[in-house]
Amino acid sequence: MSEITLSVVIASLNGRPYIDSCLEALTRQDQSIRAEIIIADCIGATVTDFIKANYPDVQVIAFNERKSVPALRAAGMLVAKGDIIVITEDHCIPADNWFETLVAAHRTYPELAIGGAVDNAATERLIDWAVYFCEYSNFTSPLPAGIVHDLPGPNVSYKRKALDLIRDMLRDGYWENFIHQHLEANGYPLRAEPSIIVWHKKHFTLASFVSERFHYGRWFAGTRNKFVSPAKRLFYLVFSLLLPPLILYRLYKRVQSRGSHMPMFWRSLPLIAFFTLVWALGEFVGYATGEGKSVLQLS
Repeated sequence: MSEITLSVVIASLNGRPYIDSCLEALTRQDQSIRAEIIIADCIGATVTDFIKANYPDVQVIAFNERKSVPALRAAGMLVAKGDIIVITEDHCIPADNWFETLVAAHRTYPELAIGGAVDNAATERLIDWAVYFCEYSNFTSPLPAGIVHDLPGPNVSYKRKALDLIRDMLRDGYWENFIHQHLEANGYPLRAEPSIIVWHKKHFTLASFVSERFHYGRWFAGTRNKFVSPAKRLFYLVFSLLLPPLILYRLYKRVQSRGSHMPMFWRSLPLIAFFTLVWALGEFVGYATGEGKSVLQLS
């Protein structure tokens, strides 16, 4: 076993205020748990100089050019030394007992990949609620515990053994949904543990999330093309035009099942519906023309 229990890998591409809030929350963790913090950043000196001055124990991997979130994660994961490798992002604020719950979960359960909840801390504006429902409604507390088929990229952890199974996919820049499908296909189930919580706190403009939603949909479809036959690709291309009502229904059922945010869901529904149309358009373009450089537009 490594002398380091946890390796916390943080993708940094949203700027200094975000990474500061994330790192400040990590200073409140149980310091008896041996942890290393690795930040992979592509913002530049405004972030890296700040980290070196205020958090000197944090390891920084700096890139001079824009990198995708998967590329940043991979850079940190591939140098991590811990027995457990934990992934989050700069716009997430871990709960004060995050380290404890992560270690307890991996000691209790055999699964190689264990994820937790992503709750919303950007609660002042309707657009931020709409973004939250679109991206993280499947991971809202109270999170059902047990074997699942989806884990959140900003709050997922892996036993070291998992790295041998996903190393090539990390290097090739795959997002977590395809990595997790790969683990499942090879007989390694995914586990959700509701005690492991981070708080998503990121603020969007309408234009910024429309762009992100389109490019995420295009990237997803373009990447999926690599795994399906031409006939299946054509099916997905046509079916993408019918996605909006299906996505809205799934979002509604998820939020309803958690029982805590329905009033905000109804208030933000017009924005959610618009973002759903944008996602469907992105998927259509992705199936038709490929992923392009959409992955670089996501943060």
